Amino acid sequence: MFGINTKKAMGVGQVFIFIMAAITFSLILIFGYKAIGGFIESGEDVAFIQFKEDLEDSIKSIYTEYRAYRLETYSLTGEYEQICFIDLDYADDDKAQLLLELRKENVLAASVWQDAAEYKDADQNVFLIPIAKVPIKVHNIEIYQDNVSSGIDLGFDCLDIRGSSFQMELEGRGDKTRISLQKGIRVQN
Repeated sequence: MFGINTKKAMGVGQVFIFIMAAITFSLILIFGYKAIGGFIESGEDVAFIQFKEDLEDSIKSIYTEYRAYRLETYSLTGEYEQICFIDLDYADDDKAQLLLELRKENVLAASVWQDAAEYKDADQNVFLIPIAKVPIKVHNIEIYQDNVSSGIDLGFDCLDIRGSSFQMELEGRGDKTRISLQKGIRVQN
């Protein structure tokens, strides 16, 4: 009799152990999935902050070096499709037409530029699509477009981001940094 009860007890005990193992495995799988998702999101946030700091530092560091040139490559996470820069100090008699042009490229940038013209203050002059989680404002910039067919400077420039990277030429002007987005150049990662 002693041997038969032991076997039944072992069978019930094994079922209980299998159930506990399945529950433990499921919990580990669920929490692991959430943790990995959090790590990926944190990594993207760190990559964005690194991009923001690199952009701000490179523009601010060259402005005092008159006529110094640098070609910089910047990397973003793959979610961003476009970047726009606006010159908040840009002066033109026909700003209404320029705002219409910018509104075609980036509605948020046009709104901020219009507010900056009215209130002489803005906390952002770099815009991303989709909208960045944190506003980006770089040191005084001047937009240079050598590819404008009309020969006029628009005070803003936008670039479609391909391959999560883009290039920009920086020129120190003494009191500001002149930027020129490198259109049509595919950056090798």
